[in-house]
Amino acid sequence: MSLCSSPNILDDATHEMLDKEVHEGVGPQFRNKPLEQRGMPDYIFLLRFIVEFSNGTLDPKYFDFRVARALIASQPQLVTMLDAAWSSGSYRDIRNLGQHDPFLGPSANPFSVRNTSTTWAVDYGRVYTSAYYGKAVDGFCEYLEHNNKMFTYGPHGGPPKYYAKLCSIVQSSGTGKSRLLVELHRKGIVVLYMCLRPSHDKTALPPRDDVPADILTPYWGIDTVDYGTRCCAFFAATFMMVREWLSTSRSLEDALRQWNISMRNLLSPIRQDFFAALKAQYETCYREINTSVRKDAVAETDDESSNLTLFGEQVKVPMEKDNYLMEHEAAARMPGQQLMINAYQDLVNLLDNLFGVLEPHKAKFVIALDEAHPLNVTSSGGYRLLTILSRVISKYSAADRSSNHSVWVVFASTTLKVADFAAPQAYYDSAKVFADGQLPYPPYCALGWDQLADPLEGIAATDVARADHIIGYGRAMWKSIQEVYDVEEMMGIAISKLFGTSANKDLPLVIWSQRCCLEVTLGHHEAIRFVESGVASYLRICIATTDDRNCIFTTYLSESFLSCAAASLLHTDRNLDTFLKTLEGKILNGMVDVGKSGELASRLLWLLAKDLYVRRAPLVGSVVRAEDRQPWQSELIDCQLISVIDYFRFVFGKNFWEVAGEKVPGTGKKAKEVFNNAFVNFSHWVRMDGHISASKNDVDHDQLDGNEWTLRHWHRTSAVQCCYNQPLVDKMIPIYFKDNDENPLPDNHLRKDLSCMSQIFISDKAQRSSNEADLQNIARTHDSINCNSPQPWIAILVDLGMSDSVVRFTFPVGQSDRESPIEGGPCLRIYAAAINVDTFPFLSRSERLPLTLQNIISWEENPPTGKIAQFLQEQVKYGSTSTGRNMRWEGWAKTHN
Repeated sequence: MSLCSSPNILDDATHEMLDKEVHEGVGPQFRNKPLEQRGMPDYIFLLRFIVEFSNGTLDPKYFDFRVARALIASQPQLVTMLDAAWSSGSYRDIRNLGQHDPFLGPSANPFSVRNTSTTWAVDYGRVYTSAYYGKAVDGFCEYLEHNNKMFTYGPHGGPPKYYAKLCSIVQSSGTGKSRLLVELHRKGIVVLYMCLRPSHDKTALPPRDDVPADILTPYWGIDTVDYGTRCCAFFAATFMMVREWLSTSRSLEDALRQWNISMRNLLSPIRQDFFAALKAQYETCYREINTSVRKDAVAETDDESSNLTLFGEQVKVPMEKDNYLMEHEAAARMPGQQLMINAYQDLVNLLDNLFGVLEPHKAKFVIALDEAHPLNVTSSGGYRLLTILSRVISKYSAADRSSNHSVWVVFASTTLKVADFAAPQAYYDSAKVFADGQLPYPPYCALGWDQLADPLEGIAATDVARADHIIGYGRAMWKSIQEVYDVEEMMGIAISKLFGTSANKDLPLVIWSQRCCLEVTLGHHEAIRFVESGVASYLRICIATTDDRNCIFTTYLSESFLSCAAASLLHTDRNLDTFLKTLEGKILNGMVDVGKSGELASRLLWLLAKDLYVRRAPLVGSVVRAEDRQPWQSELIDCQLISVIDYFRFVFGKNFWEVAGEKVPGTGKKAKEVFNNAFVNFSHWVRMDGHISASKNDVDHDQLDGNEWTLRHWHRTSAVQCCYNQPLVDKMIPIYFKDNDENPLPDNHLRKDLSCMSQIFISDKAQRSSNEADLQNIARTHDSINCNSPQPWIAILVDLGMSDSVVRFTFPVGQSDRESPIEGGPCLRIYAAAINVDTFPFLSRSERLPLTLQNIISWEENPPTGKIAQFLQEQVKYGSTSTGRNMRWEGWAKTHN
């Protein structure tokens, strides 16, 4: 059909306001892009903004990258309309399509060219039935077994402390939560997988399971008692149905085989039949419960409330009377509770017969509730669904506490709130001690990393910028959907996941955190919101949480493809200066830690120099097409090899090699000859927690050779921020020496690559006095480094805190000048002082960058909290160093006077 514009359905003022929002969202650089440079990712990007700012006239499902792409691909005339709107700056004609057009309107049917169910079937087959790599399933089975022991016996044989046989998997998008749940069947577990994603999310994988989602996620017109009744009926029906399906099996092997054949394929018609039968059984249970006496009905509003709902009426309970609340909670009976418990007992009796008594704590039956974040929504009745649902689970769990039946409910989501399922807590706020039987399990976060990465010998060092190699690092999502998207589309997905929506005020911190190891001060009032939203919405990784869920440890791990997407966002529409200004503000208010020796300023300096070097001329895109036209063999611009000679000329000035080494004639010429075939390729920083080389006193058989350590960072285009107590150096950037053998034999390129590796070691200094003498002390053969190789290397010391510009280097040019072998020579030693355009001419390419770096260094010397506050903070850290500020307790009297 044709996409015909309808008369205006919004007034002119509204159209103008929405056009302005679209303009600000896409930015001037995007709007000014020439017609011949526009491609599918650009049209998708524009359409998503138009949909976002359409006042509901366009179906919000087209904000989804995949749905937008399918629509544009199926409607060529839409591209013409987008081009016209792009040029005119008015998007009203596209908004007006939503009035009658079944493709874009809010009540649209699935588009005809690429039907949603077909898309699911194709993508599901590629993503969820491909080979599974990694040990996440094994780790999660260990987690469930440990949880079951703790629920039955309590820690160290003490009283049981845990609330119910329910736990959670929390991790950011694309890390394999859903796939883990689907793969549990391989461990001999009966798994009932259910996806509860919102009803408006029609295109994402895995698809929504309407029957359980409709039962468990009603938002309107359901009070706490009614919702508790629904939950009891749901679990009773589930236990009955699973028992019925398994009871026909003659053995455990037969039961698992029949169940898996029917249920592990999420698009299986047999599985749909199961849910249809489950719905009928649920309705029967619900009717049975509603005809029974409900005088013992009880439910509670959210755990943060002091109101207890008894028989549908709220009773005010003083918060200090925790025992009162606990006694009523323990004694309360919910409508349908006994029916549910009876069905549960019948099921576990059958499971005992099937599984036997061996491995009693091994998980036997798991109800997996994926995309569980809708359960955290507050209903129209003012309660959280998750609060009531977890309470229902605790009822049948408590009835089985003396046994060890390993039957579990698992919530999986990107939001940390699903781990906070509001068990009633009998503790005083000042004590933060949970009563026995009320502690929730910490969420499971260990889903693995780099499962689909190429082995070290799988690709030559000269080819590591290839997109098909880079997407293997990090979360499995990138590689698993490689066949579904081309490189530009995948980059668009990564950008959209980092970008979120136009309301994302944390985008600058997201970008800096992902690429520069930004450290957020956990005590800051904005920190918790930032890290939680980062995991839920912006691909931040959850490392762990404490048992009481008060502390959350999150970070951005090394993920090269995502770093390229972040770089693309950073250098679009003059975002660099804006993001630097935001970073300054967060440093000033104490949210971001800058370090104490210039490490943050130095990371920004070297990485942005690399970014600006590859963008010294306007880029057509972030992907360089391969000559053979195979899209996934294209190279990513931020991972490509760049010459060390050219990089330093860009960083220190075009005459660096001719002038900076002039103290000894011929030094510059000789250094250029030696490093003529040396290259760097880093796209992001990673942080170390230990020394580069472990102490000789540490027995660590897993210690890597220095060349392999360097080569592995080269393969994933990472540079290294050393730990705070690393001797001599603070940073390492890998160098690769390219030789003339462009086509080594497949079986020896790894050996050759290892011999071609070297390093740039950098020492950061933030004092106002010179530390140039320390440059000569940097040796890569030091016990804490041990990175000797036959290739030349570079040592750099930068006095960031000095005001007078200095740039000079030394390099051995004659036999007598060669460094001794013990120092790992020959070494190019560069000394630079002061952050300004005289020392680093490339800083002139950004209005904000020189000032930001200077401010970061000044804040290290004089933090925003003030000198007295800093003194007081140092005074309480007695013994942390051997300096007077941490050792002299007489300091207070001297300062006070």
